[in-house]
Amino acid sequence: MFFRKIETVGLAHYSYMIGDGDDIAVIDPMRDVNVYMEEARRAGLRIKHVFETHRNEDYVIGSMELAAKTGATVYVSAHEDLGHVYGERIHDGFEVVMGEITIKAIHTPGHTLGHMSYAVYEQGVETAYMVFTGDCLFMGDLGRTDFYGPENLAKMTGLLYDSVFEKLLPLGDHVLFCPAHGAGSACGDAMDNRPYSSFGYEKRKNPYLQVNTKEEFIDMFARIRIKPRYFERIEVLNVEGGEFVGNEVLLQALTVEEVEAMKDEVLLVDIRTKEAFIGGHIPGSIFLPKSNLTAFLGSIFFPDVKIVFIIDSQVEELEEVYWYCRRIGFDHLMGFLPAGIEMWQYFGYETDTLNSISAKDFMSIPKGDDSILLDIRDSNELEAGDPEHNRINIPLKSLYENLDKLDKSKTIYVLCGSGNRAATAAGYLQVRGFDAVVITGGVGMYRTLSQ
Repeated sequence: MFFRKIETVGLAHYSYMIGDGDDIAVIDPMRDVNVYMEEARRAGLRIKHVFETHRNEDYVIGSMELAAKTGATVYVSAHEDLGHVYGERIHDGFEVVMGEITIKAIHTPGHTLGHMSYAVYEQGVETAYMVFTGDCLFMGDLGRTDFYGPENLAKMTGLLYDSVFEKLLPLGDHVLFCPAHGAGSACGDAMDNRPYSSFGYEKRKNPYLQVNTKEEFIDMFARIRIKPRYFERIEVLNVEGGEFVGNEVLLQALTVEEVEAMKDEVLLVDIRTKEAFIGGHIPGSIFLPKSNLTAFLGSIFFPDVKIVFIIDSQVEELEEVYWYCRRIGFDHLMGFLPAGIEMWQYFGYETDTLNSISAKDFMSIPKGDDSILLDIRDSNELEAGDPEHNRINIPLKSLYENLDKLDKSKTIYVLCGSGNRAATAAGYLQVRGFDAVVITGGVGMYRTLSQ
């Protein structure tokens, strides 16, 4: 048996290759598909099948491009009509045989109505060996059930219960499972950072599986999560098909004059360090380092925006940054400004700075009513003992739609875990006329100093 697990760096997305005999199937391929073709070529096998577990919301799927390059057949669920312009519609029980293994489709609704999982059986063995669970079951978590709105939340959560407890877990404790996402994905809240798991282990370890009834499960799990802005664009691309991206990085160096001329029509994404951005940045730019790019670019901005990157010496990181953007549907990448701030100032253009305050100094300032503490962490990050005076909790992912909750006449101290997200939020607020101050060190330093 041939098997590969492929992690999409920056997205916590997992795709898989499995096959036997002469053929390979790919499950939920990422947008840039060259890695699958290289793996197949090294193995001397051909990619014949592409299985989608569901219409993904957090990344552009590469099924169409992979099929175009290999001749593979793409399979999508027939249990929900989303208007796909590609793929063969399949139902529960559909099977594909490759050598001595069989892949069998299992309809597992809940995350979406049409969601499919795929069980792998070895020849002559009646029990499943492994299951590709997509966004149904994760390690330590489950797929969100709120995409169909609050009016369908209980229904979808109940369907997820049926899928997990009545279809997947009865396949046996021994069964290995391969989810579509790992820790850090926007498709779950608290995934465990483990490379592999089994149904038996999840039955004992996964907190959401420690229930006795469907009603108890719905009461515990049904809730509305934050939906990043870019999900809406991905939903369209993953039924109509996005443009093919090939394997070349199409990103050119720009001059200071070119950036200055276009800066009001593009988004300037500064990928330098937090300290560098606070100390001086091009007016109107936003701080989004590589580590936070996929998590927040699509939460704050819509994918139709044109982007120019501001860098110092991160030329070697640009390839990764380029693919991070293309994988989530940000296709209008205009180029980058090398040695950005140095050259910008050399040509006489002004820069902005961000106000900042250390966690220690923030603890010592008088806490009157003339300021706001904007806590941009997710609600599950809040703990007893964290600063609360004048606190407004607006997660960074939803800040763009909650600006009306902030008062421009007051100083806004921005708090996150370490200061990186706070610098992003403060820069975003600064452009929109707010007096924002970054709390450097974040709540991590605040807690250390409070002990």
